[in-house]
Amino acid sequence: MVEAMRHLTSIRDLSIEEIEVLFVIADKMSRFLHQSHGVLAGYIMGSLFFEPSTRTRLSFESAMNRLGGRVVTMADVKSSSVVKGESLADSVRIVGSYSDILVLRHPLQGAARAASLFSPVPVINAGDGGHEHPTQTLCDLYTLRHAKGRIEGLRVLLYGDLKYGRTTHSLAQALCRFGADVLCVAEPGLELPDSVRRACTGVEGVTALDVDLRGGDVFGAAATQGLLLATDPNRWPLREGTLDVDALSADALYVTRLQSERLSATEEGLERRLNPVDRAFLQHSGFEDAVVLHPLPRVDEIDHAVDRDPRGFYFKQAALGVPIRMALVSFLLGREIMKAAPPPAPPLLPPLPGEHCTQADCVANVEGDYLEFQVLEDAAGERVCAFCDHPLAAAQ
Repeated sequence: MVEAMRHLTSIRDLSIEEIEVLFVIADKMSRFLHQSHGVLAGYIMGSLFFEPSTRTRLSFESAMNRLGGRVVTMADVKSSSVVKGESLADSVRIVGSYSDILVLRHPLQGAARAASLFSPVPVINAGDGGHEHPTQTLCDLYTLRHAKGRIEGLRVLLYGDLKYGRTTHSLAQALCRFGADVLCVAEPGLELPDSVRRACTGVEGVTALDVDLRGGDVFGAAATQGLLLATDPNRWPLREGTLDVDALSADALYVTRLQSERLSATEEGLERRLNPVDRAFLQHSGFEDAVVLHPLPRVDEIDHAVDRDPRGFYFKQAALGVPIRMALVSFLLGREIMKAAPPPAPPLLPPLPGEHCTQADCVANVEGDYLEFQVLEDAAGERVCAFCDHPLAAAQ
């Protein structure tokens, strides 16, 4: 029986068991990273980047080259037919006919799912606007496993711009599914989107608690509230809705920059108000054994002095992106056998008359002249856009 073509448009497209198998494959490939694999000799990766990228694009190209494959790339939108008005669907159809797998980065939320509907080959989401970045999450999880030996039961602090930091959206969901606890400390006004919160609380056993942050000034005066996504709230110094920062302990700090390029007109001019992660920050006793992760690029949210601290793990994290992407590409192209079961596909619901997505930069709103609108029921039982997970509105 021929297996159906698989895509990775959301971290939810992989089961926890499949992710764990990918870790094992990545371990194997790491041991022979500098040897000629030839696993994908004769295969071509199509690289479609409609937004700037350094690490993700080069990491995928390095992974494909190390597997013996080749890459055709579009890294400059200005030199492509997109400037002539070509649709996303036509772009992926054409480049998909030149290649065996597509890696797509796009400014519109839900673009990867839309692309998967038209592509003749597997599509990998390398970041779709402020929505998700599932392959970065695979790298993050693989790094946590490498550094801590496990993911289940870890206490992870997400710190920074959690509204537009798409890496945190995928990561928070995956951590909850793995049984880790997540404390979200966001820049004021840039909190974790409700759609991500609902996805996390849809995981069996996960509770969302809005908590007041009281105690020391490690995070800075701007940090007065947080969101705790916990399988076991007793792992946290929590009492009557207040989290004692002085007694806080974390296994990992995941830091993100202010995504200034995605700020709305009313948010322009926002500056970082949380304390940077520096030596003083890491002197907090609860961070003594914590690893510091960052999807990069870094601006000023992690001091360069942390580079010399053994807890600064972000450059190792970036390097681990190559073997985990090697594993993913090999799997999607059928060159690695995956005995783990995939997650069940959520059923599509028929859209109600006039129903539409409320997210302005959703692909369904921008490329809706040819894209058939799709609706899903999310983990909380709400009707949401199948492309970007945001709430729906009825016709005016």
